[in-house]
Amino acid sequence: MINDSEIQLMVGRLQYSEIDYTIESSLSYCQKGVTNLGVTWEEVLSCSRKRRIVDARRLCCSYLRNKGWTYDMIANYIGYQNHATVLHHCRRAEELLNFDDEYQRKQLKFQGQ
Repeated sequence: MINDSEIQLMVGRLQYSEIDYTIESSLSYCQKGVTNLGVTWEEVLSCSRKRRIVDARRLCCSYLRNKGWTYDMIANYIGYQNHATVLHHCRRAEELLNFDDEYQRKQLKFQGQ
């Protein structure tokens, strides 16, 4: 017979593996998306301010946020000191999608369309 502590341990492992899978699939989608834009993943993680790289970084941040990642999780992975830059990227991405045709094309390319 299984006791309560074993059930909690099994459920904890299950949830952990599901979270890891989601994180890995989200990151691989981002890496594939930036490659579609002609940007390497190393460039996204760099401190470059070139427009094409910043746009790729913005698209990654907004995609991960829509997948349920917290601002802090995204900041830690991208290499920012805190969540504020990620928050700015997500807000700016929404604005650009409404008004900038070039950014809309980049988003479609990021999504592989």
